[in-house]
Amino acid sequence: MQISTLSFATRFKSDIQRMTSQFEDLTRQLVSGKKTDRFSGLGTDRTLVLSLRAQVSQSSGFISTIDRTELRIKAMSDSLTRVDEMANKSKTDSLQSSFELLSTGQTQLQMTSGANLDELVSLLNLELDDRYMFSGSATQTKPVELPDTILNGTVTQAGLKQIIDERLQADLGADGRGRLTITQPNTNEVQIAEEVSPNAFGLKLSATSSNLTGTTVPQPAGTPPSFTVAFSGTLPNPGEQISMEFALPDGTSETITLTATTANPPDEGEFTIGADADATAANFQASFDTALQEMNQTALRAASAMEAADNFFDYGGGTAPQRVDGPPFDTATGLVDGTETNTVYWYKGDDSAGNPRDSAIARIGDGQTVSYGARADEAPIRQVFKMQAVYAAMEYSEADPNAEKSYAALTKRVGGELAFQNKPSVASVVTELGLTHHMLDNTKTRYETSKSLSLGLTEDIEDADPYEVGAKIGQLETIINASYQVTAKMNQMTLLNYIR
Repeated sequence: MQISTLSFATRFKSDIQRMTSQFEDLTRQLVSGKKTDRFSGLGTDRTLVLSLRAQVSQSSGFISTIDRTELRIKAMSDSLTRVDEMANKSKTDSLQSSFELLSTGQTQLQMTSGANLDELVSLLNLELDDRYMFSGSATQTKPVELPDTILNGTVTQAGLKQIIDERLQADLGADGRGRLTITQPNTNEVQIAEEVSPNAFGLKLSATSSNLTGTTVPQPAGTPPSFTVAFSGTLPNPGEQISMEFALPDGTSETITLTATTANPPDEGEFTIGADADATAANFQASFDTALQEMNQTALRAASAMEAADNFFDYGGGTAPQRVDGPPFDTATGLVDGTETNTVYWYKGDDSAGNPRDSAIARIGDGQTVSYGARADEAPIRQVFKMQAVYAAMEYSEADPNAEKSYAALTKRVGGELAFQNKPSVASVVTELGLTHHMLDNTKTRYETSKSLSLGLTEDIEDADPYEVGAKIGQLETIINASYQVTAKMNQMTLLNYIR
């Protein structure tokens, strides 16, 4: 039998130390679940693991951005959904509202609109993530002024009510005839003319039509525009009519139609055929003047309020609110820019030109961005705000015989504006944001899938199989125990054990 040498014993002990080290490493793998605690231990796979981890980190970053953006979009969509509900309810109520004044000089619909205005301000001043969501790119600026300031102004700044009052004075004129003059160039003629040209205010002559026998009624012409109704010896017949169309400040039109009659006094909408052309002309002038002033206190008053609201609310991109160039207001002919010193600016956020969605942009991928901004002064949102403010600003009196008709003219206009015919509505803004949210969801799903795959591959490379590690540990335990037993016996042996 060969006798163990010192080198053999040393090598044997080294093998035991190596197996012990392997046992300790396998035990660490079993506890930590990782094959190694150093990248160098992964060998050639370490570069792949670094790349996969970078992909996981990038995906996690984009997912975090998407989550935050989706939260903001949801908050904006929820607010605008409420704004849209408010618009639809107000539109319906406008078409059904009855004229029953409360002690405040307003109807229930108007009082509700005042409450809506308060809610709108709260909705549009939404703050989330330490940023105002409806200020466009000016995220640190509260976008909408307080309701009371918007309506009533301040000591030095005019609010909506004052702008409406000044505009009505300018549209009615000093005599309440809508900046028209009614004269008789000859005793058998009645001339109707615009007061002055150019003039931003009052009624504008549009067109005439007539089937009055023996009567000349031309179309408006000249500077300022006018037309003359000339009666002759051949008098109109009962039932024949003359119609005169007028353009109102808000772009709508109204027509005064007068029917010839032999009744004296005539009913509303009629004029009496006189004994001759001169008497008929005088009767026509009186009836027209009555109809004109009623129209001015009803349709013109409502149209003036709507136009004043446009002047007050519709600014941006370097423009300013518009005001009547006065005082005096009843003879003014033009508008001037309001300043922040003398006029309330209802919207304080970013008002630059361009798509409001582009005022907030999130980077959700390499070279991929999404626009999701919104502004309180966007046309459809501003329109809802404006209509609630007009209702809240107007007041009526039971003593005014024209109050009910004036209110009806206003509700007709407000209801029409809130119908958003052939133009974007608040619902369309909500839809845009919803489509963006849907796109973000799809992108997020893609990143989550990519992240999951990358993590799976990383785990396959880095993670130790506990069953495989357990089996190796068992094998090593057997080998090490046997080695220790052999070593122990060898340490007990001497040369005498081999001499017989």
